[in-house]
Amino acid sequence: MSVELEVNNKVLSRYIQNSNTPIEAISKRVKSIDDILDGKKNPTFNQLSTISKMINIPTGLLILDDYIEPYEEKLDFRTVNSSDIEEMSSELKDTIKEMRVKQDFLKEEVGNQIDFINKFSINDNYQFVADEIRNYLKISINYYENIRNNPFDYFRKKISEMGVFIFLNGKYKDNTHRNLDINEFRGFVLSDKKAPIIFINQKDTKKGQLFTLVHELVHLFIGYDEIYNIHEIDNNKVDKVEAFVNKVASEILVPSKIFKEVGNKSLDELTKIFPVSKYVLIRRKYDLSFITHKSYSEQVKALQEAYQEIKSADRAKGGNYRNNLNFRMDRNFFNYVENAVKSDKISYTDAFEILGVGYKGYKILEGDNTLKVLNEFRCVV
Repeated sequence: MSVELEVNNKVLSRYIQNSNTPIEAISKRVKSIDDILDGKKNPTFNQLSTISKMINIPTGLLILDDYIEPYEEKLDFRTVNSSDIEEMSSELKDTIKEMRVKQDFLKEEVGNQIDFINKFSINDNYQFVADEIRNYLKISINYYENIRNNPFDYFRKKISEMGVFIFLNGKYKDNTHRNLDINEFRGFVLSDKKAPIIFINQKDTKKGQLFTLVHELVHLFIGYDEIYNIHEIDNNKVDKVEAFVNKVASEILVPSKIFKEVGNKSLDELTKIFPVSKYVLIRRKYDLSFITHKSYSEQVKALQEAYQEIKSADRAKGGNYRNNLNFRMDRNFFNYVENAVKSDKISYTDAFEILGVGYKGYKILEGDNTLKVLNEFRCVV
């Protein structure tokens, strides 16, 4: 006979509501959830454990008489239109916590410090900063000529080689019931001289992911932790830090020296040259005096009106679990975790927790890592 646990149904309801986990999803796993929340019956231990895992709240908290407010992350946060909001979703909070766990692990494992963290300030010339970051990336202003197929992978590899750890996901860990909202954030950065982390919302478009990646890299150079979710690259509507970062990121991706030669082309023609969105290109046209402010505002408004219709067209599709896991996990990070396991510094259980995957996910990453090493060995031979 299953043992039932006494719970405060109002406390349990509050935890579930704040988790943003659909009650319909929980009811598929816990058939009597409605009666439990109405106070008509108590959950069994297994039922409460299932609920705990789905809403990412320790089981012990769910049996307390009072609600305990989860830890709040303190990061600069803005909505798509740059308006401040008071609360983050639980998915965003928990994703930040997940990346903090990864960063804390890396701080113990990574030996050398990175020299470019907080190297510049917003008082520096933005073109000079962009040139210096290009030097660190080891790219020229004509970088786009050789990366037609996948510019995001190109920049991700370059930034990883600099010692930055890059993660992507469209949900919290592997929980398909806790999707990340692109309208809330596009990415964030956690600055550190040994283990800087950039996280990209996988729900964004490919071009959006690329701009966010470079945007967050610039933040590392000026030493600010930040959550990025500004849809329009409009330097007149954001604070000085964001205005500076946007200008540097735009200069890296759309070099003014090159753009001045082609800026009279149509947006469709320019998107075939530069791997950025039309928003960025319109802003570049305005900043470099190819269009008036009135024309700029009209074109941005037109794009905003069409945004709801086209915003999903370029989003990453589902794909299989293996490919998606390998895409969203930072390979260098997994190498550190795997080495720690093999050196008996941490257990497999610890590794699963740090990575945010289960046994199946670990074996996929481990197997593909071995295959990658073998392929590299064959190339050398």
